[in-house]
Amino acid sequence: MGKGKRNKYSCLEERERTLNPFRHFARWKRNIYHMYQRIKYGYCDRDVWSIDYWFLNVVPNMLEDLKETTHGYPDQTEQIAHAIANTGRPVKIDNDGMQKWKDILSEMIFLFREANDETCTRENPYEAEYDKANDEFTTRFGFWGDGLKTEEEKAEEKRRGAYRMYTLGDVDEYKEIYEKYHAEQRHISEYQCECKDKGFDLFKLWFFHLWD
Repeated sequence: MGKGKRNKYSCLEERERTLNPFRHFARWKRNIYHMYQRIKYGYCDRDVWSIDYWFLNVVPNMLEDLKETTHGYPDQTEQIAHAIANTGRPVKIDNDGMQKWKDILSEMIFLFREANDETCTRENPYEAEYDKANDEFTTRFGFWGDGLKTEEEKAEEKRRGAYRMYTLGDVDEYKEIYEKYHAEQRHISEYQCECKDKGFDLFKLWFFHLWD
């Protein structure tokens, strides 16, 4: 799915690539139960397991639908909490009110989608180089860098029951790309948190107007 576009969300587990009929049956049972929960309560266990993920994938879509179909807008000019368009008010007032409201909804949609890893438009410029280095590291030293350990370290780990995990940052030739990549990831995370906070500020301000 492209960046900045409407995201998909489902409480149903996708079909696994397995020939085990028992796993398919168990997945089918869970999906039926989750659909039942959705119908009865409006949400299911899978939604509860990650409410933040549910919110950032579902609510922006709902806001977009509201923006595209709304017949009313918040209005303060005549002490009307929420005006319905085309009910006798001047056309310019209705048009201006609707446009302002749609702009507010668009801003909320944008901010919440920017807060979502899957729809954020910010990209890490070091990602391709980092992935290449990580593949090389795994090939040379193993997933957690076991190939970097001495026999003495392995014996000590076995004795203590504690295991050290190595990363790219522990190898001099990969340290620079490791630090650049993670520094950029921190900047992206900070940006996403700012978008989340701004989105919720608007959501809180206009909460009682999110209806049509």
